[in-house]
Amino acid sequence: MAERKRKGLPRNRPPAEQAKPPEEADQPLSEAEKRLVTEFQKRREARHRPPRVKLVHKPPKPVTIERPADEPRTAPLARLMAFGTTSNDFYSRTFLELLEAACRGTTSKPFEEGEVNGALAAMHGIAPRDEIEAMLAAQMIAVHSAAMRCLRQLKGSDTIQQQDSNGNIAIKLLRTYTTQMEALQRYRGKGEQKMTVEHVHVHAGGQAIVGEVNAAARGEGAPAKSEDQPHAKQIAHAPGETLPGDFAAIRQAMPGAGR
Repeated sequence: MAERKRKGLPRNRPPAEQAKPPEEADQPLSEAEKRLVTEFQKRREARHRPPRVKLVHKPPKPVTIERPADEPRTAPLARLMAFGTTSNDFYSRTFLELLEAACRGTTSKPFEEGEVNGALAAMHGIAPRDEIEAMLAAQMIAVHSAAMRCLRQLKGSDTIQQQDSNGNIAIKLLRTYTTQMEALQRYRGKGEQKMTVEHVHVHAGGQAIVGEVNAAARGEGAPAKSEDQPHAKQIAHAPGETLPGDFAAIRQAMPGAGR
């Protein structure tokens, strides 16, 4: 106590608190922090916040899902939208499957409310548009959770056998997750037609146009003058020159060629 008085430290505060920096609220925001706040506000205004639930689980009793007191009145609709459905039965079934497959908890160990709401936020982020996408999204979340658990076990593996087992399972799960993402993208892109040009042949004397086609080529307006196009190639025949090919024979074969 005498030492504290000699150093001039207050009695009711431990010495460790004296080295703390000033509160962040007292310091003005930097330009980068202001941009971060602005971007976050724009994103929050562009989409509604993820729905949340209140979890009541006292093993061995079943899980009870309730609406939190601070959730808005539209929370039930937000939960349905997070699962891409208008059916309460489909939502309850898929949410229960997601709870059992992606969240830690059993009949003897209670589920954690934060983890369940995190899985629900992941569904909201994937934003399924129908029941098929919702089922695939729930599988993706479950596979991701299993892969992360395997990676955590891989980190704590002591033997080569454990490392091989956990590593192989983690690789399979991560590959499955990538395949699921590709399947979701293909399903969402159904009906969209995509044309890919693999080969372009340009014969002698021909020209390939790469880039924008002018209005005259699209049939919009009058053709532009050649002098207005500095990069256009002038195509003409000087007086007295013959066109390529047997042009004389073609003229004789055409009816009325004499005229």
